[in-house]
Amino acid sequence: MTALLEDFGRSARHSAPSMPIPEPEDGRFDDGYNAGWDDAMAQVDEEQTRVGAQLADRLIQLSGEHCDLQGALIADLEPALRDIFDKILPHAVERSFHATLVEEITSALESANGQLRILVSPEDVSALSRLLTHAGIPPDQAIVAAEPALAMSQALIRWTGQERRIDLDGVLSDMDAALDTYFATLNRGQNAADVKEA
Repeated sequence: MTALLEDFGRSARHSAPSMPIPEPEDGRFDDGYNAGWDDAMAQVDEEQTRVGAQLADRLIQLSGEHCDLQGALIADLEPALRDIFDKILPHAVERSFHATLVEEITSALESANGQLRILVSPEDVSALSRLLTHAGIPPDQAIVAAEPALAMSQALIRWTGQERRIDLDGVLSDMDAALDTYFATLNRGQNAADVKEA
């Protein structure tokens, strides 16, 4: 009896034709890998550069805003500072001048070999003489004399070969000049910034 089905087990085995697997050419894989790596690193560098530029721009912007805010605050304070320099400080100097001068005279007496001669404005003579008497400094140690060329809050202390100048009025003038210079510089800076922005 003939088999209805073909027996494949008995037939010669036919192997599927083997296709040769192409081997990659030497170095091609490494070249592709390196190119991909270089592209990735280039993207990272580009992103870092972009973020760094944005950060630098923001810091510059914040610095400008800080300077503008500081300038505006100081400009708001200018009237108060002017009042302090023009009204309060002169009164404070006037009140403290005689006490300061007595301290300087006492200090000078420690190093002076002879009698002191104190020159002050005519308006200061009587007040200073009273203060020296209260401080226990007799006229034979310190003579107070008027000098019309001196303003109030100015004095010269003279003894043998030496002289000490007290000039609180000059200190006030220097402080006023420094304040004027500061505000002039501040205004110039603000004007320059406005011109630059325009």
